[in-house]
Amino acid sequence: MNFGADFLGTWLTPAAFASQFAKRRKIKDDKAGQMSRLVQFESNMSYTGSNADHRVLIKPSEQGLAIAKLHNAIASKVGMPSIDINGNLSNPKAEKAIATVADELMQARGKAIVLSNSNNTAEQGLVVAINQGLGNYGGTLDFNESSNLRQGIDKQMSDFINELTSGAVDAVLFIDDANPVYDHPKGKQIEEALDKLNLSVAITSMPSETQAACKFVAPTPHYLESWGDVNPSRGHYGIVQPTINPLFDTRPAVISLLTWSGQAPEVMMGDDPLYTFIKNRWEAALFIKQHKYATFQNFWDNTLQDGFTMLDEEARELSYALDITSLAGKINRLANSELEVQFYEPLGIGGGAYANNPWLQEMPDPVTRVVWDNVLHIPLKWNGSSRFEYFKDLDEDGLLVDLVIEEQKIRVPVVRQFGQMEGTVACALGYGRWATGKAGSGVGSSCYPMLKSDDDGNIQYFSTMPVVSGKADKDKRFASVQHHHTLGVTGKDESAGGATINVDEKTVMTLGYGVQGGLTKRSIFRHAASHELAESIEHLKEERAEFQHLNEQTLYPDRSEFYGMGHHWGMSVDLTACIVCAACQVACVAENNVPIVGKTEVSRHHEMTWMRIDRYYYGDVESPNVVYQPMMCQHCDNAPCENVCPVAATNHSSEGLNQMAYNRCVGTRYCANNCPYKVRRFNWLDYNAADLFPSNENDPFNENTPYYADNLTRMVLNPDVTVRSRGVIEKCSMCVQRIQEGKLTAKQEKRMLQDGDIRTACQTACPTGAITFGDMNDHGSKLNELLNDPKTYVALEETNVRSSIGYMMKVINRNEKINSEEA
Repeated sequence: MNFGADFLGTWLTPAAFASQFAKRRKIKDDKAGQMSRLVQFESNMSYTGSNADHRVLIKPSEQGLAIAKLHNAIASKVGMPSIDINGNLSNPKAEKAIATVADELMQARGKAIVLSNSNNTAEQGLVVAINQGLGNYGGTLDFNESSNLRQGIDKQMSDFINELTSGAVDAVLFIDDANPVYDHPKGKQIEEALDKLNLSVAITSMPSETQAACKFVAPTPHYLESWGDVNPSRGHYGIVQPTINPLFDTRPAVISLLTWSGQAPEVMMGDDPLYTFIKNRWEAALFIKQHKYATFQNFWDNTLQDGFTMLDEEARELSYALDITSLAGKINRLANSELEVQFYEPLGIGGGAYANNPWLQEMPDPVTRVVWDNVLHIPLKWNGSSRFEYFKDLDEDGLLVDLVIEEQKIRVPVVRQFGQMEGTVACALGYGRWATGKAGSGVGSSCYPMLKSDDDGNIQYFSTMPVVSGKADKDKRFASVQHHHTLGVTGKDESAGGATINVDEKTVMTLGYGVQGGLTKRSIFRHAASHELAESIEHLKEERAEFQHLNEQTLYPDRSEFYGMGHHWGMSVDLTACIVCAACQVACVAENNVPIVGKTEVSRHHEMTWMRIDRYYYGDVESPNVVYQPMMCQHCDNAPCENVCPVAATNHSSEGLNQMAYNRCVGTRYCANNCPYKVRRFNWLDYNAADLFPSNENDPFNENTPYYADNLTRMVLNPDVTVRSRGVIEKCSMCVQRIQEGKLTAKQEKRMLQDGDIRTACQTACPTGAITFGDMNDHGSKLNELLNDPKTYVALEETNVRSSIGYMMKVINRNEKINSEEA
């Protein structure tokens, strides 16, 4: 049960939460009885909400009321005091869903969890009380492993700003890339106050708005260039070790502070002072907490080798006394406004700290599929009321509008968003930076000045006073990588592609096993409800048998004997476990020197990413379920790209890989036209600044400077992977360089290659274990187990291309009472 906390996207530690979440979502032995259920209450389609079994729509200002109603429902069942509340939620389904969810939570007492992203202290107090009443502490919630991240208190920051602006502060130091001039609602006041201050120092590793406003800058190295230590959660201590010598004349923040305070550690000649300081601190503070090693040197050496250590901390029990009755007047009150806006932290660049990373700027937003911009999510049903002024018919993505809150105004493109509650809009934070590097400056619009604080000084990430106005012009550089949302729709006057949705009716989108309207079956992806899993598996068996029967008649030769010896590489992707964190996509870009092309080129559909993650909706239009499908070269055994290449640049290896000979490719693009999966990329320009003709070079940042124009930037390239030139096709190679590395390692160790020795970049980065790579000829491998799973199917199997990648159908665990009118 979750009130808006995007724990699979950007909330606290999403990578750790994703791993834990996936363990209860994967289905073993086709038994879905132990599968967890996630119910998300929210207004906009968050990353976690898109992975939920149910989404219940409430306005941002109604979250406090919804939490209070759930609290009272639980309190009446466990004997806790309830609170006095007035008013009803604007969505009648939400009122009924809370009662149903309360019953389910009671049935799972001690094994459930209730979360909230609210920045209202009273609302979080109610969430604590709910979890106490359900007996979740000590079970699903453990104080002994509590997170140490995001410990900031908004009220303290507000008090500091008041002191700074009043002249009570003589000097200020901003440490570890702190950037409140940009990412605080009162950033303008901070900037003006710093201009009057005699001593202001930014201790930072990157250019920033705060650094530009300070009198002095103390540059720090990148975290991979220096020593450090971390304590991300209670009992978990880690060592950060440098992987490269510092590239610039920098000094770690800790050493700067120690030096300025006259406490710099004494070091032997040639020793790193930060290393000496950390080692001394660990000996004094942490060595005494462990009982495994007799000497500190053994403890230190083993920690360095492992990278971290787990230490026993003093046990803690929940001692959180609440006066429940006093909280009623402190929760956010109903606004009853015509329009509300939710501000959220996007997956790629976060709150703006990573805005200067072009890999993340060009990573499509998993929900909107837009790159290099923040957008205004609008509901499919746009009612044309006074707060929408000129926009009764916003029927096209990419139209520019003004979002106005009091005196603050930004101009952003709109995206019609499935699952966006009527009467609400949403916009991402983290964009609109003006003093960072060339990749992040001038991208999108900043929403931080629009944020306000409540009576306790806590920043509220929504507003009940937005106005959408202005002339709706088309953003000519609007860059989206996916313009279709379904693969077949049932309902009134629907298009086969699902691009047009009649939202005046209770339209239901479906990608089932026989799409209505006389459409041909297309095995793009398959989904099932947990209570119908056996029936869906049986249907899938029948469908695959039909496809295989159709494929018996073919002009292609039988290659089964050809692949019977040696290796035959393949992959499995579990759609239930895939949460679209996009780590696989970014890892692929980093590993394989995939070029960044910039917003203009993406708007022309010239993106170069080898792996894309398609997003499809199905179910009820008002609050649909979502499937994410990583799509890369399928390494087909009957590859249609191979037999149309006039120069044999794309060919098949003896190990089942569809491989590219770049220096043979002449750029006819016949192969891309003939690929049913559309996963082959063409170098329209010289994206790596290796051409003799500057006019062929790409300018992704519109600065008349190619991305790879300097040797420092070229250091990002992987030396094990060829850099491609203009006019050449490229695509997923299944990390062939890693395959060769695995073979050579086994040869050097004089042993056979074992299952798990080779892991592709996407598999290594995946926090949920959704991707498995291996040898299909190794019948005892994990890959073979997954490919033989009855939930596995092959995308477009009916085309007889014989893909080497199997997908496991998406399974959700729904209770139809939650979103029904009779909940």
